[in-house]
Amino acid sequence: MAGGTANPITQQQYLVTIKGIDSYWEKFSGIKDKADTTDYSDGLSNRKYKLVGPRELDEMDLEKAFDPVADKPIIDFWRNYCDGNKEAITISVTPVTYCPEVEPIGPSLIIYKARPTALEGFEVDKTKNDISMLKLTFIGDDWEYA
Repeated sequence: MAGGTANPITQQQYLVTIKGIDSYWEKFSGIKDKADTTDYSDGLSNRKYKLVGPRELDEMDLEKAFDPVADKPIIDFWRNYCDGNKEAITISVTPVTYCPEVEPIGPSLIIYKARPTALEGFEVDKTKNDISMLKLTFIGDDWEYA
């Protein structure tokens, strides 16, 4: 193997943030960047081929334990976004270490021109003691790993 020893990290070793909103997220669904494909036959052989077309990002989810006071800026952002403020956001997913302080340990996944498409939360069930979660679903135009 060229380049030395692999040094994998766990799924816990990420800091997920939205630029401009003072909050962090516990879960990120990951990205799925896929290309459209089309089948075709050349008309001379008994074989079908595939053409690869434009790429697109699937919807992504951010999720966190809901704090009614600390997470008000997230709710306000969603409400304002839906009221006509269609400004895109930037989301960063950065591998980090936590000891002794939170420090980046590699390039970040940066999702550009992200636009929220759904907010889920405020679920009530008096028969359970589950943590209340807040979930933000969004789409993005592009991403880089830098």
